[in-house]
Amino acid sequence: MIKYLNQKEKALTKPLYQEAFFEDSDSFVNYYYEEKLKDNRILADIEGESIRSMMMLNPYKISVFNKVYNLDYIVAVATGKEFKRQGYMRRLLNKALCDMNAEHVPFTYLIPANKDYYLPFDFAFVADKNEYNANLSGLKKQVIKEEPDKELICRILDFINNEVSKDNDVYTYRDENYFIRDLKEIASEDGFINVYSDENDIVAYESFWGRENLELKERIVSGELSKREFGKENIMVRITDIAELLSNFRAKEPVDIIVKINDNIIKTQNGYFKVEMDSSHSSICKLADIGDRGFIEFDIADFTSWIFGYVSDVKCDFVNFSDKSIAKKTLNYINKISGIFINELV
Repeated sequence: MIKYLNQKEKALTKPLYQEAFFEDSDSFVNYYYEEKLKDNRILADIEGESIRSMMMLNPYKISVFNKVYNLDYIVAVATGKEFKRQGYMRRLLNKALCDMNAEHVPFTYLIPANKDYYLPFDFAFVADKNEYNANLSGLKKQVIKEEPDKELICRILDFINNEVSKDNDVYTYRDENYFIRDLKEIASEDGFINVYSDENDIVAYESFWGRENLELKERIVSGELSKREFGKENIMVRITDIAELLSNFRAKEPVDIIVKINDNIIKTQNGYFKVEMDSSHSSICKLADIGDRGFIEFDIADFTSWIFGYVSDVKCDFVNFSDKSIAKKTLNYINKISGIFINELV
């Protein structure tokens, strides 16, 4: 039976978690089951007390053009060895995506262990890994291993939120609860946080973890000290309510077009949408019939990569237009997402 587990049932997933993610230390697993399960959702195929397959939906506050959404980060995707390749995970993912659509959630996201698994579900890459190469040796450094006072927490959060909001239309918004939980996560792997300051205030933040091999978990540096660089492809997104997502977008010039979305999983966003947009508002509505009017056709994954600004060449078909160049020009009036800063690992 597929269902969202209640708090008591969530504990039943621990053996499957340990089987699937055997490289995680006992201390990290204990942290995870004490902290993350307080407010996440677990969608699972459960029979009695046996968990055949599961996926965890961990909530994060994500700012999209300054509107903050509670979005699900998909993690701990696992199927028991004896149940693999029998369609269990496909059924879970399909249900989760359709449920998000019913809840008017604009998108969900993940960092794939194997991207090929998620491509058939129309996930698409939208961001590469954030990296900084900065010399911080001349700055004042404070090492944090235990929860600091609220004043320092506020200063750290102000620095991070201000820094990541400068050049990013989409980013994780961090509050005090986020910081305290993240510190517990780092501590579960004998890690620590370094905060760097100049004569004025905080200018860099980094965290490390790893019981056997110490690794950099995250680094954020003031743009005045270092330019952000990008590593390998990292974040995959699946649009779950295209109308809700596009309601946040604006255009350089007035846009009035019909877009056809091909989505074989979320049927309610498989069809034609009238998109009206200018510099101050947007309106998106689904159309039952468009007659012989021109439209621009996208597969949902291609639309995702394009609207999130990850690819510059739009992959779509212009249908029933006497002059496709005008349609292309109109499409390019839309201000696509510029900059994404999502660093969460688990």
